[in-house]
Order: sequence, then structure tokens, then C-alpha cells
Amino acid sequence: MNELERANDNSGGQSAIRTSSPLTTLEVYDQYGAMAYGIILQIIPQPHLAQEILVNVFASPLLQSCNSYPFTFAVCVIKLARAKAVEAKRKIMAIAPHNENHSTPESTPELIFDLAFRQGFSPDEVAEKLKISKPEVLKAFHEFFKSPNA
Repeated sequence: MNELERANDNSGGQSAIRTSSPLTTLEVYDQYGAMAYGIILQIIPQPHLAQEILVNVFASPLLQSCNSYPFTFAVCVIKLARAKAVEAKRKIMAIAPHNENHSTPESTPELIFDLAFRQGFSPDEVAEKLKISKPEVLKAFHEFFKSPNA
């Protein structure tokens, strides 16, 4: 049965995306590899490092736990890819920290999202780094997602 037939099947079974048996690693890679690679590239914009992290994502034993994840498999893969990329970025930064401009940058929603998502800082750490309150950080997240450029 192909995906279109499963989508039209009204037997009350699982969703059209889920099959009755767990997905193999190759099936997971085929379906979610490009998405995971895109997430990783946003955090680590060096293709060779991003590819290494992608391999780590799909070789991770945590990937198999996605078969029982309470949300969609895609959400689990996104979380795993982001976590692996942020972990790698922190290791890279520990080895060769870049010189940061110590003046307080303008706290734009894009900058705040970048610090939280791509660099892996918590909302509290972003607030401390930018010398703004946590509610301002959360408001910036909201503005970032509302903006047409997001």
C-alpha cells in the first residue's frame, strides 16, 4: 500500500505517516535526513562538520527511541539534530572561542532567536548575556515567529 492509499484508507488505523512497524534507520534517514541536515547547518554552518554531526544523529541509539516518541517522529529528529549540533558547537567554542564584542548588541528578535536556537543558550542565559529580562527574551521569541521574515 503506498502513502496515498494509506491516506485514503479510513480503517481507523494509525496516521498515514506512521506504519505499524518501527522505521528502520535507513527509512528514517530517507524521510528526515535533509531536514536534520538543514537544522544542523543553521547551527554549524560548515558542511563537513554538519555532515559528521548528521552521521552522529542517525547513528545515535536515541534515534530508536523516536519510534515511541509521543509526538511525531519529525519532532524527535529535530530535537536530536539540534541537541547534537549545539553539543558540537559548544565543544568547538571550548577549543577555539571567538572574540566576542563585549558591548551590548541591539537585542533584536533575530539575535535573540539565534542565541537560543543556533547557539543553544537558555532564555535565562540569553537574558543575562544581553542584559535584558527573561520576559523580554520570551516576547522577542514571539515577535520573531510573528514576523514575516521568520
